[in-house]
Amino acid sequence: MDFSAAEFAIEVAVNLRYCLKLVQPTPECIDLAELVLLRAQRYGEARIGDKSLLFAEAEDALAQATRLLEIELEYCSTRSMKSSCDQAA
Repeated sequence: MDFSAAEFAIEVAVNLRYCLKLVQPTPECIDLAELVLLRAQRYGEARIGDKSLLFAEAEDALAQATRLLEIELEYCSTRSMKSSCDQAA
């Protein structure tokens, strides 16, 4: 199956939307999700191009942005759980 940059970006966008619905996202979370989507688009474009250096850089940038978002989502999740516990008490 051939890689499609557009399909990849759409899949990332759907996954980001799902992740953000699981937590109460902070503004930083939203900003990082937008960064991940931008990096995913660049990754897709670089992957279909034949420039391996650009592809490697795009892949690293996407991985870094995804890791930052993961950290922020963990923070949001912990914050949401604490808020729920406080309300139940």
